[in-house]
Amino acid sequence: MSAEKGKNISKVFCGISTALMIICDLIAPVCMFVWYSTASQRQQDTELMDAMLAVVVCCLIGMITSLILAIVARIKNRQSKWALICIIISGILLVTTLLSAFFFIWAASQYHYYT
Repeated sequence: MSAEKGKNISKVFCGISTALMIICDLIAPVCMFVWYSTASQRQQDTELMDAMLAVVVCCLIGMITSLILAIVARIKNRQSKWALICIIISGILLVTTLLSAFFFIWAASQYHYYT
């Protein structure tokens, strides 16, 4: 019965991990583009920039949580292929999102205004 309970918990954690991964990876790029567009304008909208930055940080926290849940699911059920796939995809998407965020910050910092 304990092995079956571990498998059920693993499935729940994998489901939550997958949902977090999908939600965060749909929202984060949109917010990064909006942040970049407001950061690169001559009249910057700082309230919107702050809101978009907060959403991107929340998405990064969600991606890290997704990765942790996938690892816990893999510990609960060693034979779970879903957990392994979640770990791999979460790791790749987390690194990709971090690199994209750093690129957008660099790109916005390179904008020079000439009057």
